[in-house]
Amino acid sequence: MKKKAFLKLALASMLILLLASACGGNNNKNNEPAASTNEPAATTNTETETTATDTSTNEPAKEELPPVELLYYIPQPELQPDIASVEAAVNEYIKPKINATVKLMSIPFGDYDQKMNTVVSAGEKFDLMWTSNWAFNYENNSLKGAFKDLEDLVKEYAPDFINSLPKAAIEGARNSQGKLYAIPNYQIIAQGGGFVVQKEMVDKYGLDISTIKTYKDLEPFLEKVKAGEPDKIAFGSRTNTFVPYMYGYDGLGGIEYKKGDPNFKLENTLASPEFLAHHQLLHDWFKKGYVNKDVATANFADYQKAGKIVAFYEWTLKPGGEVEMKQNMGGKDVVFIPLYEPRFSGVQPTMTAISNTSKNPERAMMFLNLANTDPVLFNLLAFGVEGKHYEKLDDTHIKVKTDGGYAPNVAWAMGNVTIGYLLEGQANDTWPKTIELNNSAMVPEIWGFQFNVEPVKTEQANMDAVYKEYEAAVTTGAVDPNEYVPKLVDAMNKAGAEKVLAEKQKQLDEWLTAKGMK
Repeated sequence: MKKKAFLKLALASMLILLLASACGGNNNKNNEPAASTNEPAATTNTETETTATDTSTNEPAKEELPPVELLYYIPQPELQPDIASVEAAVNEYIKPKINATVKLMSIPFGDYDQKMNTVVSAGEKFDLMWTSNWAFNYENNSLKGAFKDLEDLVKEYAPDFINSLPKAAIEGARNSQGKLYAIPNYQIIAQGGGFVVQKEMVDKYGLDISTIKTYKDLEPFLEKVKAGEPDKIAFGSRTNTFVPYMYGYDGLGGIEYKKGDPNFKLENTLASPEFLAHHQLLHDWFKKGYVNKDVATANFADYQKAGKIVAFYEWTLKPGGEVEMKQNMGGKDVVFIPLYEPRFSGVQPTMTAISNTSKNPERAMMFLNLANTDPVLFNLLAFGVEGKHYEKLDDTHIKVKTDGGYAPNVAWAMGNVTIGYLLEGQANDTWPKTIELNNSAMVPEIWGFQFNVEPVKTEQANMDAVYKEYEAAVTTGAVDPNEYVPKLVDAMNKAGAEKVLAEKQKQLDEWLTAKGMK
């Protein structure tokens, strides 16, 4: 990893270019992953800002605003039994401010893609929805017209929001055509993945976490767990844990080339020997019983919540994340084992959009402004009602009542986490450290490049459908990759993979030339 000072200079230079050019893993991925300048987010002092009961910039609603109800689709690991009381509290709080109420339409992560595709395809009237680059795809849906263009709405109705985030967070939310169709839920935007392991198993079997640098290094530990803990799953395999950066590649998601290649020649990593080797290892673990036999069909979150999974790969290990993960792990303490240096990953892993069918986009933007700048509203959405769903331990820390009826543990999907409470056990400097990590993470050489899928949208749609057929079985290690990876690659090629790769290369070469990099 480059020295921090150099990284900050590189990131600042990149942002200057950005701003000058545009005045602007059935396995739940329900533990996030989100661009930043060297400026801190608006809230870095959690001692004062997370305890505010109101904000001076949030004025009461003007009398001429007619009452409206906003429909808001949000994903959660599972349906929350007491979401109604949270909704009531939210509405009591926001109605005097923007004369609006909100209907919280909660959908489990596993069903979110299908449900939202159905809702959007049917042209249903609603207002707000969560979107990302890994579920209910932001780029694809923005090009299909699912979202409102937010450029003017943000400027007019969310000036507080604009000022609460680094400028690059807004720039990073633009699609490949430079349009702003969603606003980021500001959180960790430096992706550094690795293993999550139950601490009691680490202690019991003497795992020296400093020796774990690769998947293979974890195998002796998994063997001990398999022999000594017959009621547990040694390794909770998940879909899509092949991370090209761990295997000598650089670039962005789906735009990879070999590290150090001066020509930036894009590779089809699905056809790479590294992809095959990664899944050969997972399949070997599957055959040895380290991985549960129903991995291709089981719900990862169910096993996780029951405390059955001892170790698994997580895409983003973030400051203070061990405490959040404990809540997902059935109350089991965990340790993190990073496998590579954090990389600047941008904001598109978690954003909120306004539906193109919304009858009240202005009010929807007012609501989003509050959710991202008002700690009271954010904490209601993220944690529920004080005394009912959580207890305050001090001015900044809370203890979630896991049996209180509302404990979604997805604050990162609700707004700006740095204005929210800290969980019991999280360090006081969790949010400042998060911001610091965002600012110091390694920046990919081609950061800022956006692939426009429009010229090959048919081929890309066909590829997506093919990949979904193979994804659960192949990428969890449930089937023999020597047989199924070639089948996957062949099916993807027939769907148009070579044409899509060529189009990516064409667009990237043009971008590199324009930047003086090629």
